[in-house]
Amino acid sequence: MPRPTRSRPWSEPLVIKLIERHRGRAPEEIIERHAGALRRQAGQDRLPVDVELVASVQGVESRHAPHDFAGRIYADLDGQLVMDLNDDDRSARQRFTCAHELIHLAFPGFRKETRYRLDTKQPGQNARNAEEEYLCDLGAATLLMPRDLVEDLYSLDEGLQGVERLASDADVSLQAAGNRLASLYTGIGAFLVFEWSHKPADRPALRRGEDVPQRLRVRYGSVAGVDTYVPRFKSAADESVFSCAWRGWRRERGRELLPGGERLGPFEVEAQAYGTENRVVLATARRA
Repeated sequence: MPRPTRSRPWSEPLVIKLIERHRGRAPEEIIERHAGALRRQAGQDRLPVDVELVASVQGVESRHAPHDFAGRIYADLDGQLVMDLNDDDRSARQRFTCAHELIHLAFPGFRKETRYRLDTKQPGQNARNAEEEYLCDLGAATLLMPRDLVEDLYSLDEGLQGVERLASDADVSLQAAGNRLASLYTGIGAFLVFEWSHKPADRPALRRGEDVPQRLRVRYGSVAGVDTYVPRFKSAADESVFSCAWRGWRRERGRELLPGGERLGPFEVEAQAYGTENRVVLATARRA
């Protein structure tokens, strides 16, 4: 199966240097190879991947303590590579952050600057290193859920059961597992995450103190097999499978049009609400 690549040109200087160092190869391919090399050097050939061992083999000292960031990696004054991880995060989240930080090792000159993984951006903001962070997330998913350990054993065709199995076996979050299955899917499908929220256009009215109702909206979607995307903040129809899942705790199934992707026609959708404090609806979708 060919690796997914971006249709837009790369623009960040560090990513361009990465491409030049590898003689014009696609950054996604470079990063997947880097993740595979890290895993093989640590002798990790089954799930779950021991990402702390991977870090140790690379000479990285992992430190766990409460922080206001998810993670960072840097070289101290003696040249020792140090990774700080937020001990307040759940184990699966710390594992993904650890893997994410290890991917920064692939970039030229990373020792000259501390690299952070932050989750403090507001909707609509783009980090100055968004391309680098995207590639590090891709690499983290590849390291924790390697293609050769996942592709033939788990599939988006299983719906949410497949997502839950992979999350359990790989010791990753449901969202990380769903995104990975979408990235490896050979058909036309999607993994979607919804949350109860306002849209950015509501902010002026909210600042004026107006009562603007929230709606179930797309947080993000990972689409496979077709060149399209699901717009962030697009609302789900009130009687859709997605909204029915939000109102209850049952797993809902049905045929639906993807929010913002109506031109693609109907999909077989499975959706369920997860979480309590940060409740979301997760959904798998396959072309009907």
